[in-house]
Amino acid sequence: MKPLMLEICDIRKSYRVGPTELKVLKGINLTVEQGELLAIIGPSGSGKSTLMHMLGLLEKPDTGTYHIDGTKVLYDDDRSLSSLRNRKIGFVFQQYHLLPKLTALENVAVPLTYRGMKDTEVKKKCLEYLSKVDMQERIHHRPNEMSGGQQQRVAIARALVGSPAIILADEPTGALDTKTGEEIMALFQRLNREDGITTVMITHNPALAEQCRRSLKIIDGMIYPA
Repeated sequence: MKPLMLEICDIRKSYRVGPTELKVLKGINLTVEQGELLAIIGPSGSGKSTLMHMLGLLEKPDTGTYHIDGTKVLYDDDRSLSSLRNRKIGFVFQQYHLLPKLTALENVAVPLTYRGMKDTEVKKKCLEYLSKVDMQERIHHRPNEMSGGQQQRVAIARALVGSPAIILADEPTGALDTKTGEEIMALFQRLNREDGITTVMITHNPALAEQCRRSLKIIDGMIYPA
């Protein structure tokens, strides 16, 4: 059995809406092995965005435990949480979230600048990962000089450059046309196949989920086999 990159046990999350308590996650149990390409599929309102926030250490659960790459998550120290997020998790979002005034190279460098790495090492790693996503010819371009697919490739390089334990991809093809979305999905598959990059993809798209090695459903705050 491969090592577990992610393990959550009985994660629950509720929100207060006026006098009503809205239960969003109702006891999520999930394990992800090293090197998996996993899709979690669910409709709007199923709890998948809240689950992504939990996996990305962006919100604190009401109850439950979370281990990532063998480290138990402790929620009482914001600085430690930020450090763990920076070292262990790479994010890819639907809307890219590139900084508009920075070049592709500078955007990819952002996670490394928080680690205090030397400039020469930062540039070397950024060039390496931009090459992995076939963006080596666009390193000096800013987001407004790139297509949506090119921006997403830069976002994927940014997610990978810090060598995280796991990539979390939230609707990564949702803002792209069909052909470009297929190219981005093929890139995720290649990176997973060739480099063994552990990836969890949250999506509402069954066609996308079918291209992952394993898929699960989230319905009404609970996880089920797909």
